[in-house]
Amino acid sequence: MTPVDQSKPTWWTSDEWETPSEVVEPLAQEFGPFDLDPCAREENAKAPFYWSREDDGLQQEWAGKVWLNPPYSDPAPWLAKAVEEIDAGRASVVVALLPAATDTAWFHDLVVPYATIRYRRGRIKFLGWEGAPIGSPKAGSLIAIYQPRPLGIL
Repeated sequence: MTPVDQSKPTWWTSDEWETPSEVVEPLAQEFGPFDLDPCAREENAKAPFYWSREDDGLQQEWAGKVWLNPPYSDPAPWLAKAVEEIDAGRASVVVALLPAATDTAWFHDLVVPYATIRYRRGRIKFLGWEGAPIGSPKAGSLIAIYQPRPLGIL
């Protein structure tokens, strides 16, 4: 009998970490159930409709209430897409879980002018390969809430 390799797949990186339900559920209660998770996997999607890496959620139109836990290695294109979809009127809200990297260009260019920011106390214990808890990330996280803005407001 050949032994089964139970190590994580080579594609699995911290960009694939799952957000624990205790982070998402209160936000879903506040904003209503999420319709779309544009960067997820079947096993960790936080909405009934989701796009995988292969589907490329950046190339799709978003609609309704969107949960967004973008790849922490490069959140900027996902945040630009959130602004685009809100401004186009396709998404009614985008709730994004982000690293609290308040010194970055993407934070000042794509979060500060467009989103309501909620800082989180403590660090989120994300779930890794096959739902196993992982140690705390290197930095804290924040929630950025993108909603339609009144005309004339940046």
